Amino acid sequence: MPHTKKILVIGASVAGPALCYWLNHYGFQPTLVEKNQSTRKGGYAIDLRGIAVDVAKQMGIYDSVCAMRTSLQCVRYVDAAGNLLFEEHGEKGGFRQGDEVEIVRGDLVDILMKTITDIPCFYDHAIESLTQHDDHVTVQFKNGKTENYDLVIAADGLHSATRRMVFSKDDYHLRNLGCYISVFSIPNYLQLDHCETLLEAKQKLVSITSDKDSTKAFAGFMFRSSNSPNDIRDEASQKDFLRENFTNHGWESNKLLSLMNDANDFYFDAIMQVKMKDWTKGRIALVGDAGYTPSPLSGQGTSLALVGAYILAGELKTATDHVAAFARYNELLKPYVEANQAFGVWVSESFLADEPLSAEQAEERNNIVLGIMKKATHAIELPEY
Repeated sequence: MPHTKKILVIGASVAGPALCYWLNHYGFQPTLVEKNQSTRKGGYAIDLRGIAVDVAKQMGIYDSVCAMRTSLQCVRYVDAAGNLLFEEHGEKGGFRQGDEVEIVRGDLVDILMKTITDIPCFYDHAIESLTQHDDHVTVQFKNGKTENYDLVIAADGLHSATRRMVFSKDDYHLRNLGCYISVFSIPNYLQLDHCETLLEAKQKLVSITSDKDSTKAFAGFMFRSSNSPNDIRDEASQKDFLRENFTNHGWESNKLLSLMNDANDFYFDAIMQVKMKDWTKGRIALVGDAGYTPSPLSGQGTSLALVGAYILAGELKTATDHVAAFARYNELLKPYVEANQAFGVWVSESFLADEPLSAEQAEERNNIVLGIMKKATHAIELPEY
């Protein structure tokens, strides 16, 4: 494909900057836009696993990722009274093997953004409309600007506005796995030292984690429920829902709920998957969570984003036109996505125990997870471009 293609990439999280890196590497002219005024800092820990590690190494960012990796030394399991049940040390509690690595989401985004400093990047640029023509896409921005691009690729996450604009409701399905997750920062009042402590009982999980910054910790809630918040996109409704499910749940639950309103980085969402037959339509494609989020429970969203960006850019480089490239992208990535989404479903059905686990039960479960995860994380052979 000619290397003069103007390509708009929407979303400056993981998939977007990674895609821009590869497009630029292959001689395209990508432009990155982000609806927010900056990239989000901090956030929860994410993993690079399986063949995504190979992609990171090819990008030249693996050493930087390792330098910024989290440094948790143990995971402690407690009961509702706060009594220590057992501990896990090293990478075992995070289900990581070999070169696999955990890093805070914001740190990975910073590393990726540093690989594309020569690429135009515009913040506070939300999309108003996309109009496809035979040879280009007209993009109307909400700030009034209009631009034409040869292709548009959306990496704007699980709740992708681009997906809703371009694809009909028959083209995609948001599958709710029946679980919810919330994360926010708190003071490290337990004085945890590179440690995660958690209570898992009654199909609910409460965790407190402190890593590099000894003054700060992250509270985490995960639970299964057949109900949902009154308004799942409204923060006040989300917090009410957490209170309904965790008040008097045990251990530090009430304390964490009392600290919730002080957090300026509150995150809550249903654990969902995006199910689609194809991630392309005309001259527009989806990459990462926008097209195939496997759910946070799989721990594979970041890896799918990096691998998807690598394959999409590589196919655009080698194909005669975008039609052929998009077809190959859909074909090559499908088994990898399906394997990881199946793993996400399995985790959602297998985790969140009714009663606190013993050390033996946790080890047995970990071994099962590692076996299934290894197959999912290697469910594709990376093409060479």
